[in-house]
Amino acid sequence: MKNPNEDFKKFRKFLETIPLDKYRHEFKNIKFVEQDLHPLLFPLESIYENYWEKRNYLTFEDWFNEFLNKINQDHEKSAKINDLKELVRSYRKFYENQINNHLEEKVLLGFKARMNCQWISMLTQLDFCYLFEFVCAVKKINLKIECNAELDSNGIDVQIGDIGFQIAKISQRSVAQKILRKSKVIKVNYILGWQVDQFKEKINNPRTRKKEFYQKVIIAFDKYLLKLPNGFTVSHENYINSIINNIDDIEKLRKTIEQISLELAGEY
Repeated sequence: MKNPNEDFKKFRKFLETIPLDKYRHEFKNIKFVEQDLHPLLFPLESIYENYWEKRNYLTFEDWFNEFLNKINQDHEKSAKINDLKELVRSYRKFYENQINNHLEEKVLLGFKARMNCQWISMLTQLDFCYLFEFVCAVKKINLKIECNAELDSNGIDVQIGDIGFQIAKISQRSVAQKILRKSKVIKVNYILGWQVDQFKEKINNPRTRKKEFYQKVIIAFDKYLLKLPNGFTVSHENYINSIINNIDDIEKLRKTIEQISLELAGEY
């Protein structure tokens, strides 16, 4: 049985144990599997089952090994891994320069690197869900929260009532980051803590000219997001409260989230 208070605390503690620096170093230059993956190789069902439905917080290595074993035990899915190897083999620029030997190991390593990125991204989405559950429980607000592989495959990371949300990183380089205009689907943006750390360093550099811009982003980050001790970026209760306070008016909610996105992009 779910316990929003305890589940949220346990999930945050789990996130704090993730060695992000280790993964950045390990997978930094692994680019062997960059092409689109076949849907049978998507990890959505496995991640939602473990980290949301069962609340089974496996390390990345344990999760990936379990996920890969299930692929290997499924004839149709294992065939797609073999197709992936042949596709990589056909990329002459990679074949000649990087994977002339040990093709199978290189492809599996590239696949693992891809899965690591998606794993971290999905855990960020799920943190939003855990925090939302927690805040609703504290406020004694009854809002139905749904997140699963089927919704995700249709572009909805979490559904609250009849409103869908996408959780995604924002780019400061483009003012074109907009809320989706798809009916009742809203994009909730976030930025990464290490980017904010870089901005703080730039502010302290006397040669920096865009100090006002960087300061705006830092203020917005501190208001709506948190950086855990290991560098993992998660949502702040202020972000969730902004949604809850406007959940009954879709247009007001859309405008509120759009304003937050602009703040995080240093444009407001």
